[in-house]
Amino acid sequence: MSRKRAWLTAFVPHRLELLVSPPWQLAPVPLRRMLERLEIEHLRHGGQNNGQLYVSFGQFEAASISRRKIVSTQALGAELGLMETIRSSEPVGDLRAPNAYRLTYVEAKGGVAPTDEWKRITKDRAERLIDAYHNAERAEVKSRQARAA
Repeated sequence: MSRKRAWLTAFVPHRLELLVSPPWQLAPVPLRRMLERLEIEHLRHGGQNNGQLYVSFGQFEAASISRRKIVSTQALGAELGLMETIRSSEPVGDLRAPNAYRLTYVEAKGGVAPTDEWKRITKDRAERLIDAYHNAERAEVKSRQARAA
């Protein structure tokens, strides 16, 4: 099959070990949407570009993730070991350099095996990280309400 049509047969493996892990089971909806959007980008490249997945904030917004939650959701995904945000320091003209992403549970570009950082996250740690994520969101909402009043 030609490389042009590789996306037709590409897939993202979700191993049972991942699906029953605390980071996956406890992941909040914005993180699930973010991972799904990154998987879509991975599939659009025939399953060949993990580690060089480029998704803009606008594309995350189109995937029903609030712009205000994107950065904190990226951080949570990294802390839970499900994804990595690769920040480039080289701007593109006058624009800030785009972030690249890597799903840790999928083979990376060049045949590099999945790193599975999520395996090191215990249920207690996952719960603490997710509670902190939700508490930060609640604090931001209260702050916005106080400024509006």
